[in-house]
Amino acid sequence: MREDSSKPMMPAAAMSSPQKSERRGAPRHPFIASAEETDLASGTRLSARVSELSLKGCYLDTLNPFPKGTKIKLVIFYGGATFTVHAVIYPQPNMGMGVVFSAVEPEQLEVLTKWLAELSGK
Repeated sequence: MREDSSKPMMPAAAMSSPQKSERRGAPRHPFIASAEETDLASGTRLSARVSELSLKGCYLDTLNPFPKGTKIKLVIFYGGATFTVHAVIYPQPNMGMGVVFSAVEPEQLEVLTKWLAELSGK
């Protein structure tokens, strides 16, 4: 038995694969920021932490994600700026939720592309 066997291991299925990367259509970058999501149907609000960001979506760490397919308004707070977008979520219970951005307004796209340029070192 290995010395670090008490540490949780990531299942192989959860690791990134070329097929998943290609399916996403945009590279994800590690990104730590706070976020607030609001269910557009019920008005319910949740707070979460963003852990990954891409041009098409992000990943939110939260213990109680909204149900699959929930349409939300997402606001991400980072470096004195905010990014606001409508999105659809794909939950991973007790872990978080993947978020796919809907139509991004031009001024919001500017904020997002600036953050992504910083993350990629461009």
